[in-house]
Amino acid sequence: SATGLGAFKARAGANHVVKARGVKFAPMFVYVEPGDQVSWESMASHNVETVEPLVPEGQVKINSELGENYFTTFETEGIVVYKCTPHWGNRMGGIIVVGKPENPEAIIEEYLALTDMDEHKGALPARGLLKKLKKDMADKGLV
Repeated sequence: SATGLGAFKARAGANHVVKARGVKFAPMFVYVEPGDQVSWESMASHNVETVEPLVPEGQVKINSELGENYFTTFETEGIVVYKCTPHWGNRMGGIIVVGKPENPEAIIEEYLALTDMDEHKGALPARGLLKKLKKDMADKGLV
């Protein structure tokens, strides 16, 4: 029905903007619904890359071109950790929470455990982000 399609169109296409400011993404955490788009702007000298293995199963890997604004649509419910590859040593990263993941606290704990494994040493800078996310979700009553 036209009403159904109209309702879908009104919901689809919600766009959330993240700006690179110095060596930080603002906002650091973005809460979206499946089907929403996230756009990264002011990306001179930055990129967006998902941090393996800190993404939900089925999440398409992201690795944008350095210095280019980027956008993508998130369909898979869960918690997606991303970084700016050249500034990951400065802890430049962010997290997208898609939908209402079941037991987000358990996901965060699992991600923290993964960062402790030798094969995932590259994910280690995500620890601070994950701890801040847990607090942010608690402040919002989501955990």
